[in-house]
Amino acid sequence: MKKLMKVFAAASLLSLSIASTAMAGTWKQDSEGWRWKEDDHTYTASAWKWIDSDKDGMAEYYYFDDNGFLVTNAKTPDGRTVNENGAWTDDGIIRLRAANPSTALEMKKKGELLYQEADKKSSSLPGQDINADINLDVYYNSVQLPININMQMKYHDIDTPNMEFLTYSNIKAMELEKTESSFYTNGCYYSNSGDNQKFKVNIGYEDMSKHLTLGGLTGQFAKLLNNVQIAQDKAGNNVLFYSTEAGGLEQYLNTFYDKVWPSLTYSDFKITGVNGKAVFTPEGYFYKESLLISMIITEEEETMRINMNVNLDYNNPGQAVTITFPSTDGYEEIVY
Repeated sequence: MKKLMKVFAAASLLSLSIASTAMAGTWKQDSEGWRWKEDDHTYTASAWKWIDSDKDGMAEYYYFDDNGFLVTNAKTPDGRTVNENGAWTDDGIIRLRAANPSTALEMKKKGELLYQEADKKSSSLPGQDINADINLDVYYNSVQLPININMQMKYHDIDTPNMEFLTYSNIKAMELEKTESSFYTNGCYYSNSGDNQKFKVNIGYEDMSKHLTLGGLTGQFAKLLNNVQIAQDKAGNNVLFYSTEAGGLEQYLNTFYDKVWPSLTYSDFKITGVNGKAVFTPEGYFYKESLLISMIITEEEETMRINMNVNLDYNNPGQAVTITFPSTDGYEEIVY
């Protein structure tokens, strides 16, 4: 359900605060701590600031409190972690951002290459085992509707006579909960949408493959990467932090919705922020992905705001995928 997952992902927004990279200024220290003095002789206070202190082309992100002093070894008011030097960290990795256009372009090219190579390698795998958690907050007028979607997907040998797949999805919205499953084995497709709605269809693997968008959940954003940082975690995995150019993503969605979700093509949607994190194994496979996405949808003069957090786990990438299917009893046969 590759593209379906990215539809969910690209349907929404979770804004992160945006601050410009520091242009000019000076670190100042007194008995109470460090402060950042701007060229206009004011001090940054109650705000984040990107500062390239060592002039290596990559800036660190620092938070200054109400009195203008650098916060260290603590959680900031917006819940982020800063280390002993005051730099923002994510799972122990110091977050960086290009401090000049030439470095930004260089990092963008490196990020695109890393992402595309991982997508190519992961997509060539004979099978994958993927878990996806999607948490949405939908705001309409004064109402907030939280929605949680969990999807578990296993597949192998897509578009071959040995093709098999299994998907489970669980959706929770307020007090409502719905579980669905579908799978394909031995030339037969089975669907169970709950409430005794179970059917099966005898269908060849070639025709079944035409109806699928399985094949991995990666590769949608490679050309849209921006504000790229590449690092390594403690396990030796490559970590890619990025944001996407919303305009490019909206153009991609317009084309995609027209084919998959036509009703949305008649809505006016605007993505206001996308931030991502992709983790690759030392062998170059996708291991984890996280997306923070934000969108405003307007239709018939009514506006809905959606904040979405998508987390994808690729279990044991590169290993053989074994599928245990549920019972095939009780399914009503439908002629294809």
